[in-house]
Amino acid sequence: MLLQLTAALCELSCMEDAQGRTQFATVLGEQLGRPVDVRGVRLREDVVAMVRAALNVVGGERVLVRVVEVFEGAAPADELDRLLAPAAPAPTAGTLPGPLSGHDQSTARSLLADAKGEVSAARLRDALVEDLNGLYLPAGLSPEQLFAHVLEWNAQPDGLPPAVLLVDLAAGLAAVPGHRTALVKWVDGWAQRAGLSEAVGRRRAERTASVSDPDIPCCLIVAVEPARDGSGEFVVRPWLNTVPGHWDPQPGEPATTTLDGLGPAVERALRQGARLWSAPRDPDPVGREQPTYVEFVLPYDLLNHDVAGLRFATGHGRPLPLGLKYGVHLRSLERMRTDDVLVRRQWQERWHALRQNGVTVHSWSGSDAQRLDAWHTSLAGESDHTAVVLDAPADTSALEALKAAIAEGIALAIWDRRGVFIEERREVVTAVFASVPIAAQIPMAIHRLRRKAEHPAQSPDLLGRHIAFFWDDPTRLVDIQTDDGDLASEEAPA
Repeated sequence: MLLQLTAALCELSCMEDAQGRTQFATVLGEQLGRPVDVRGVRLREDVVAMVRAALNVVGGERVLVRVVEVFEGAAPADELDRLLAPAAPAPTAGTLPGPLSGHDQSTARSLLADAKGEVSAARLRDALVEDLNGLYLPAGLSPEQLFAHVLEWNAQPDGLPPAVLLVDLAAGLAAVPGHRTALVKWVDGWAQRAGLSEAVGRRRAERTASVSDPDIPCCLIVAVEPARDGSGEFVVRPWLNTVPGHWDPQPGEPATTTLDGLGPAVERALRQGARLWSAPRDPDPVGREQPTYVEFVLPYDLLNHDVAGLRFATGHGRPLPLGLKYGVHLRSLERMRTDDVLVRRQWQERWHALRQNGVTVHSWSGSDAQRLDAWHTSLAGESDHTAVVLDAPADTSALEALKAAIAEGIALAIWDRRGVFIEERREVVTAVFASVPIAAQIPMAIHRLRRKAEHPAQSPDLLGRHIAFFWDDPTRLVDIQTDDGDLASEEAPA
């Protein structure tokens, strides 16, 4: 039944784009009386989620037919209804299928209720997303609601159901020893009866070995490159990293657009991630601010494009610059894609020096244009240089200097997009570098500089409105090794 309904729904016009699927899921959830969450990334994945939600509610398949009639009319609904005619009766209460018995379910719910208030729902959701290799989970649910949400999900390849993993993760977050012991005992008892004690042990060992990095944020990564078909259009490929502390970006919905359409494409990707980032987070252990990052992976000839100034709107408000709310960074498409071992090694070494020793600037200005080879040689010979400050790479010589810096492993670069980076504005950058004790805080310092410059009372000539910030972390990569024309095989609309 799952297969037949999925195939039928995939043919409907209301399922063709992510927005249509989201609207359908919203109405279906309202009619079922429970939330129906879709990621809006893959057509079939979203349809499977909606069909499963309907089939897990008594009489839900008939509700699904009615919602199809609302969106598509009577004829498609009738075809769907004919598929249901030979279906077996829906299970009655107390006989729901699944790996957990009714007793298992009730005792787990009771234990989670006892630990309510001490188990952080946000941390539990993030940990479960990681254990499930990035599968989407809705934000804002309590531990008991999360348990109900994943109760009928398929077991993982090692045989462990997501509901069991959730209880095990809740045990690790429980503050009261008695509650923690009770939750662990429940998991161990279920695993012993299911013959999966070794799988539970492996999961726990893997979690212990996994170290959370507080510098890894929630992040949208946007790779932009020419479509290579002579059209002058660009292929935009987004990734979403939704769990702070761990780098596991999931691919979003790619699109082809013009440079003028880049802003709307980024806004669509941000809306995909908004529901994942909206859940309350536990405070940073050292009290740091950390906005969601938006990182643009760009080819050389787009690095001076004003991506921080791209505008997006929230609700019916006026469109605002992207850099006002998000930490916007530039990254190198060519370097992320390279398979040159020397380039990657130098990149990692400069990054390590930046993290360990801080910022040491190798400056470039127009006067260096006549001696670019000497400037490059000096940079290559001084491994302690960890950053460059230069004129805008719209100028040919400045672009060559930036290419040389990227080739030598530089991961931090700053310039004034307007062209020549005059000395008084370079002093602003020097002050910014001096204001942060560790390199990991530089992105937040640049974000504050941009926000301050956007205040209506400030001059539009302030550097914060025009600064370009290149921050290219070699430990946080995305897979952009693509074949020509591969977008045609995606389910995303052009």
